[in-house]
Amino acid sequence: MNNLSTLRHFFQLPLTDVAAALNLTKPNLQAFESGSSQPSIAQWQQLAEFYAMAFHVPAADTSTEPIHFRLSVDYLMNIGLTLNDLLAMQWYFTHTRPTDGRFAIALFDPTTHQLERVTFDLDQILTEYAGYILLNHDGTLNQFIDEHNHNKMSDWRLVLIQSQHLIDLNQTLCFFKDLPTLSTH
Repeated sequence: MNNLSTLRHFFQLPLTDVAAALNLTKPNLQAFESGSSQPSIAQWQQLAEFYAMAFHVPAADTSTEPIHFRLSVDYLMNIGLTLNDLLAMQWYFTHTRPTDGRFAIALFDPTTHQLERVTFDLDQILTEYAGYILLNHDGTLNQFIDEHNHNKMSDWRLVLIQSQHLIDLNQTLCFFKDLPTLSTH
């Protein structure tokens, strides 16, 4: 499965509006979203640019806006999240929901479901995660393996965090099925 329907629902966009904006028929877009038909390479790029523009909201403060970011086709195909994808998400939440907390990646112990660590800084994400988070196309969770810590395995989440309160964004931003319930406090 891919993230096309997930993103359209996240931005609360009607199927007809997205299809019209991309010069697709409604049945074509439905087929792309369900995975019964695959977009061409050019259509994947067009979809990536379209949804990147949805993430690119104007800055509410004096932040220096990124010149341009594009979502990766890997993200749209539910294969992986790149640093550019994370930048787009971080930018969006920083400028649309700053009171909900800061965008981050959180690691949880897969047995106890307790929080292990939180990473906010994209430079640190580049170092800790090589700038890439693996997704499983079938919607299952691909655990993070920390090669610098004896191959320790952790469940991960994209989160908004404020003090000790976490908002789990994984289900909202990526296609997952049956994610383990984690402690968000």
